[in-house]
Amino acid sequence: MNDFRPIFGRCQCGTVRFRVDAPAQEMYHCHCSMCRRCHGTLFATYATARREHVVVEQGSDNLETYDSSPDVHRQFCRTCGCHLLLNDDRWPHLQWFTPGTLEEGAHPGHPKDTEKHIFVASKMPWHTLADGLPQFEGFQEDV
Repeated sequence: MNDFRPIFGRCQCGTVRFRVDAPAQEMYHCHCSMCRRCHGTLFATYATARREHVVVEQGSDNLETYDSSPDVHRQFCRTCGCHLLLNDDRWPHLQWFTPGTLEEGAHPGHPKDTEKHIFVASKMPWHTLADGLPQFEGFQEDV
C-alpha cells in the first residue's frame, strides 16, 4: 500500500491509544492455548510492524505487562483489560499489535499473502477453519 496513512487503535475504555505509521508486515491468527486463554477467544489475531512504527500516543502508564512465557510479553490496559500489544524477545525489531482494536475498521495494510493461522495443532477441535488461509501446526519462523 503506497498510500498508507497512519492508523489508530485503542483499548475499550479509550485510556490507551496507539498509532501505526507503516503497513503491517504480516498477520497471524494464533490458536495456541495461551492466546486463546489471554483473549478468551477461539484464536487471537496479531499484526506485526517494525517497532519504531508503532507508537503509544496516550496511556502508556496505564499499560500492564503480563509475561506469558519467558520471551513473550503481553500488554493490556490496566483499566479495561483490553489486550493491545505483544513483544517477543526473539524478534526485538517487531511490535505485535491487535488489529481488532483499530479504529473505524482500519486495515493494517499487510500483504494478503502473509496472513496465516498458526499453532493450529492447539486449536479447539470443534472449530473448523474454512477461510482458505495457510495453516501451520506451530509457528512459522519467517518473521
